[in-house]
Amino acid sequence: MYVMLNLIILYHGSIDCFEEIDVSRGKPFKDFGAGFYTSRDRRHAENLARRNREIELLRNKKLGKENKVDAWIYTYELKRDLLADLSVKQFDGISKEWILFVVKNRTNETKQHNYDVVIGPTANDNTRIVINAFLAGLYGDTQNDEAVNILLKMIEADKLPGQFFFGSNRAAELLTFKRREKIK
Repeated sequence: MYVMLNLIILYHGSIDCFEEIDVSRGKPFKDFGAGFYTSRDRRHAENLARRNREIELLRNKKLGKENKVDAWIYTYELKRDLLADLSVKQFDGISKEWILFVVKNRTNETKQHNYDVVIGPTANDNTRIVINAFLAGLYGDTQNDEAVNILLKMIEADKLPGQFFFGSNRAAELLTFKRREKIK
């Protein structure tokens, strides 16, 4: 289980310096859809910020733009009991239900659910490749449990930390900002 104590420390890695969370700025085609993502693992959030900084630096270089991009780590607190009034979906580990939820969100630009908060495993960086292979039938019929099991193994979600997705501004407002730090 990802949520045990009432007070939870969460981290968000970004290349954007911001004061307030706006879930509408989230990008589509992510594990749980477009929204605001956090992790209980600071190192994981830092690595995402660094990776996104490198991607943006390469993009700027190709476009001939200024090549100054910072990476930021945000720290938030969340009181678990505040989630009681929201629509929350929690995946306690990798499962057929979880992977089919991820596939649905990773392959659709529009919102695929109405949860305010989704808690569960993170899929790895190869997700797009293995989901496309799954959808193309390379692991067998997509309705077949064997194909789903191959997909689960390929994603290796159990090797990455869990994530907290905030899909509504109402949910994101429950996060108490603690600090923002520039990281190397």
